[in-house]
Amino acid sequence: MRRSRPSCRSSLSACLSVLSLALLCQGPVLAQDSPVDEGAERARAAKMRDEAKALREAAEARFSADEIACYERFLVNRCIDEVRQRHVADIRQARALDLEAGRIELAEKNRRYAERLAEQAEQAPQKAVEKAEQEARNRADSEARLRELADKDVERVKREQEGKSRALHEAEARQAKETADARRRASEAAAAAQRSSQAESDRRAYKERAAKAAEKRAEKADKLKQSDGAKSPAKAVEPLTPGR
Repeated sequence: MRRSRPSCRSSLSACLSVLSLALLCQGPVLAQDSPVDEGAERARAAKMRDEAKALREAAEARFSADEIACYERFLVNRCIDEVRQRHVADIRQARALDLEAGRIELAEKNRRYAERLAEQAEQAPQKAVEKAEQEARNRADSEARLRELADKDVERVKREQEGKSRALHEAEARQAKETADARRRASEAAAAAQRSSQAESDRRAYKERAAKAAEKRAEKADKLKQSDGAKSPAKAVEPLTPGR
């Protein structure tokens, strides 16, 4: 005895009928080339994606139910072939929705890309001016920094040269002072040597004069002794002292 499942098949048929009706209603809209806003295009593509997903799920459920039902019929293979053909047709409808959604999304991407290119082309002169101005400011800043560095280098070299010149002058002054001190010490040493030599010469001269004076006194004493004879003893002769 053949069993049937009218509830399952009727519900699946109703679902597919609704989706097919939606696809038929969507068809004329897909063929339109009139421009729409960006939000509407994205919404339409998302709706198609959802409808394609629902159509696939319904097709898979219908295919499974119909395939099981075929085994209850007399011509099983023929029934399965018909079920597979309907399943392929449903999948093609879902694929068509996906392709159309992809076309809409690609067109939307191309439109946004074209808008960006147009915006870039429109802003290109202003950006070129801004870039030139920025490059000019960068060059001016670089030149200012280079001038500042050059001025610092000149100032540093000047300070180094002044330091070297000052050190050279100080060294020359020290050398001159040391030379003068050496000359003064040499002069003082020469003067001291001369004074010492003069003092030695004076001492020798004094000794010579003292010796001569002593000789004269002795001679005088001898003469006094000879003249006085033995009358009186010879008077002691006072020795000659320096400065008298």
